Amino acid sequence: MQKKTDGTYICPFCFNAIDLGAIHYQCTNQSCTRMFVKAIDAGKVENGKAFRSESEDEEIDMENSTFLGRNPDGKDSVRTRQHIVRNSSGICDICHRPVHKRLCPVCHSPIPQEAEEGRNIIFVVIGARGAGKSHYISVLINHLKNSFAPEFNAIVAPASDRTTLKYREYYYRRLYEEGRKLPPTRTYENIKDFREPMIYYVRFPDREGMNSATLAFFDTAGEGSSDNLTGVGLNTFLSSASGIVYLVDPLQIPYVNKRVRAENIPEPSQDVARSISEMSDLIRSAMGIPPTGKIPIPLAVVLTKCDILLKSPENDEEEKVLLDASSSVRMPRERGRIDRDNFRQIDAELNEYLRRAVSREFIDTVEGFERHSFFAVSALGCNPEGSILNRGISPFRVEDPLIWMLGCYETETPF
Repeated sequence: MQKKTDGTYICPFCFNAIDLGAIHYQCTNQSCTRMFVKAIDAGKVENGKAFRSESEDEEIDMENSTFLGRNPDGKDSVRTRQHIVRNSSGICDICHRPVHKRLCPVCHSPIPQEAEEGRNIIFVVIGARGAGKSHYISVLINHLKNSFAPEFNAIVAPASDRTTLKYREYYYRRLYEEGRKLPPTRTYENIKDFREPMIYYVRFPDREGMNSATLAFFDTAGEGSSDNLTGVGLNTFLSSASGIVYLVDPLQIPYVNKRVRAENIPEPSQDVARSISEMSDLIRSAMGIPPTGKIPIPLAVVLTKCDILLKSPENDEEEKVLLDASSSVRMPRERGRIDRDNFRQIDAELNEYLRRAVSREFIDTVEGFERHSFFAVSALGCNPEGSILNRGISPFRVEDPLIWMLGCYETETPF
């Protein structure tokens, strides 16, 4: 499946399909903003008051303010010192020089220079509240930069300064520097800063064919509605994705929950099968796929917190829900390439496990995706005691779903 066609780009921030011939730009000549403000004050700019801030060195970014849920006319509007060119000429309307910093015309997020090259592949990570999404996202980003990148000769880079600051402020500092668990997933409605995903580009400079991918991390959750799984327009979000990593907390599965013995066990939930079924229905509706048709988006169903499933059983009942000593999940994958044999073994084992622990209907829904696979990961590597991570962080197989998804698009040069 190829999301990008000639001249069309899926923005990984707002998930709108945009025409690359009708985008906006940003001029890096900071004097242009002052000149633009003077033109506003002189009445030479149509609707100029909408762009006028209190400062002569800043203008209001209406589009980005709206995208982030901020009032463009209020004190929390997004301001910029770099003049925004709201036409597709590629020439600044103030200094009349060529401009090269491109913006999505809907949300004013940056468009990478290589947008026309290769495929616009966007992988998304979602999951219901309590699935361990915040910890998984936090640890995966750190693991991609420090382990995955050198292993696969890749470059992992944030798409914007806001992504860097958000990851540092809300994730890395608390988890890695302070050694504390992350707070519960923030709701989209209450935390406006989390309406913008954290975007990372993964590039493989020495490879032909599939040489780049985009990772979109939405760490939001809602209550009581499938439309709030991520807090964005879910129809567009899911149907525009090139791959979906769907997180499931095995400890919330009633069959597992009442048998496993461990600290901090969550309440059981009946939503595991229902949530993925609702997600499937949303995608089918958005893409016009009948119930008997296959969804062409690769789906990785990921059991989180699997360190608990790998512990030694304390009784016969616990033995029914734990992965035994011969589990394929324990077998290390071959490094530096996509170990498809290892992934197939894990997929087959977890398929049977979830068929028994959840339901046949759950498996049927997953198998409605043309390409799908089951994984087991642990972001922290242990079950925390309270809010302090006394035993540190030891991620286990967190990169597996991403490696498998990259393989779904690798056709010319295998890993």
